[in-house]
Amino acid sequence: MPHFYSRRDILKLFGATPIMASAAGATLSDRWWGQAINLGEGPKLFFTTDALPAMRERWANHPRFVGIRESLMGIDREVERRFIREEINLNDPLNDIVRAGERAEYMAWIYLMTGDEDAADLAIECTRTIMKFPVWDFFLEGGEKVVAVQRASSTTMAVSAVIDYLGDAVSDDERREWLRTLGIKGCEPCFTGLHNVRYPREYRGWDVNPNTPVGAERLKFPNDSWRRPEITQDTNLRAKPAGALAVGLSTIALYGEDHSQIDRWLEMAVSHLKAFEQIYLPDGGYGEGVHYADYTSRSILIGLQALNVSGVLPLELDIDWVGHVDSFLQLSMATHENPYEVVNIGDNGRPRDMLNNDHQTGKFEMRTAVPYWVARKFGDGRAQWFGENLGAHETIGSFIYFDESVKPIAPKAEAKAWYPDLDWIVARTGYTPDDLVVSLRSGVGYNHEHADRNSLIIKAFGEQLIVDPIRPPYNFHDPAWIMRESAGHSAVLVDGEGHLYNNGVEGTNKTICQARISERGAGPGYDWWTSDATQPYRVRNYNTRAVVRSTVVFYDLPAVVVVDRFTKYREESNFEARYFGYNWDDQAELTAQGDTFTIRRPGAFATGKVFGRHPFELNVEQLPIPAERAVQNPFVVQRSTEKSMATTMVSAIGLGRTGESAMPIDIKAVGDAIEVSIGGMGRKARVRIRDEGDVPKIEAMI
Repeated sequence: MPHFYSRRDILKLFGATPIMASAAGATLSDRWWGQAINLGEGPKLFFTTDALPAMRERWANHPRFVGIRESLMGIDREVERRFIREEINLNDPLNDIVRAGERAEYMAWIYLMTGDEDAADLAIECTRTIMKFPVWDFFLEGGEKVVAVQRASSTTMAVSAVIDYLGDAVSDDERREWLRTLGIKGCEPCFTGLHNVRYPREYRGWDVNPNTPVGAERLKFPNDSWRRPEITQDTNLRAKPAGALAVGLSTIALYGEDHSQIDRWLEMAVSHLKAFEQIYLPDGGYGEGVHYADYTSRSILIGLQALNVSGVLPLELDIDWVGHVDSFLQLSMATHENPYEVVNIGDNGRPRDMLNNDHQTGKFEMRTAVPYWVARKFGDGRAQWFGENLGAHETIGSFIYFDESVKPIAPKAEAKAWYPDLDWIVARTGYTPDDLVVSLRSGVGYNHEHADRNSLIIKAFGEQLIVDPIRPPYNFHDPAWIMRESAGHSAVLVDGEGHLYNNGVEGTNKTICQARISERGAGPGYDWWTSDATQPYRVRNYNTRAVVRSTVVFYDLPAVVVVDRFTKYREESNFEARYFGYNWDDQAELTAQGDTFTIRRPGAFATGKVFGRHPFELNVEQLPIPAERAVQNPFVVQRSTEKSMATTMVSAIGLGRTGESAMPIDIKAVGDAIEVSIGGMGRKARVRIRDEGDVPKIEAMI
């Protein structure tokens, strides 16, 4: 359901703050903007002048920031000048405005840290070019008013940073003009979009601007954006303009002369920022996954930073920020290929062709700013450790927030299962590439979700062995859209169909699908849980009675046992379970014969023995999508060859390093139960499955 603070609630918040409007109804302009506050030289938007000496010392000498320093200093300025002067398309508020904004901010930052006047000149030239763009975003309300989603939001933040970092390097007249344009093309579109999100029944429809290249392209296969403001109410795309509006209005409050719109903008920004107190879960979890969680949190925190440092409004949000960063940690999945890999539920996970990890292209992992902010604010050593070890590359934001006095505390490496409010279960032995990670996606719907309830991920010995295929296309007309459906996941199908999902015409927004953890247990050396995904399958086919998956993780072997139970009310069906391999580098080998399959990667393998209550076939297949995508995501499928009203499928999967022997596995029916034995030579685990009802009963032991 939507989350809002009313205007009355926000005005009460202002009234409780000494520098804000009084209960008598004075405006912010009456109470504060007439006062002179810190109008001297130096930055005052994200940090103050007194912090500069230490920051310049850290920029020049701290080994942690060598990468970002060399990356930004290594930008070819002549290439960027040629782009700005000769190549830029002022009618492209999708790509070219982002490059101009990033380069402007980078160069202004270099000037602030080093006094490099050439960098200041390039920052000014980039910003002058940004001012020439007729619009800063490509969305329109009612075909007229520009709506800030990502592009006008990021440009507002970039221009604000440039104004703050350059200081007196910009003339008063030019700064005045920049601030005027910032209000018109940045803050006001942010306000418009947020107003639409707050009052989705009053707006006049969002659509792409047909006069821009992206608009012309998208109109060939248009999305239906009529519900877009409503859909945006609990997504990252609400946080971005809210944070940007807070930054932009704070900049105008500090440096501008016309403060007539600040009250209006501030009330709107704060209302939306406060709403995220109800969107984040009680344990700090965020339902769009790690990458979108980081994007959302960075957008919020930069807005909070601007409001607090500028003095516009001391504002805190009641969010479990420490728990939030802990969710980053628990959803990490380091591999030998990518030490910053994440459990890529939904649209999480970087496409393999975007692992350049540099500031030159903008295609880099960057989850350091939020952990460093949390570490500094709460003195949290584990957040500091995450930022330093698993957060990937440093950014200007992470440099600003970094506090060296917070000593990193490494998380304890232990075999355990994590049960978050999200119901995205993760069992692991530690946080290094060689450690075991097993994840199952239960829980409810969120933006950027897939039809992925009860899908499985297994990583061991530095390799992804059973995977969620990475980042399928956003366009619903792309044949690879099937990768978003259950057929594209290590999950189950009934008569070749998965559970309910969007057709994509409204984008990748959440569905009503819900799975939930119905049982869980643990013992020495193992954890198990049962996830009931009946609801999303039943709303697709009302003859479905139950679709349930139990997972047992044996940490020391290591091994995983997967139990799928299907039952129907009417109409017998065929059932299947799929296990995808990771083959982006063409180094995976999948084989299947009889009742045994193997997924091999260069450093590790998974060998599974399967069992079914009814006859089945076991094959290696590919999705019916373009060959270049299909070959990246092969899968093993256990498919029943005899229809039934109820059946159980079991996969016992042993994991090992390349060169090791596969561990012995045996699965058999013993009376009314199914018994699994896996391992040997003193390392043997057993699972007994009683599956006479809708939900299998699990007994595990070592």
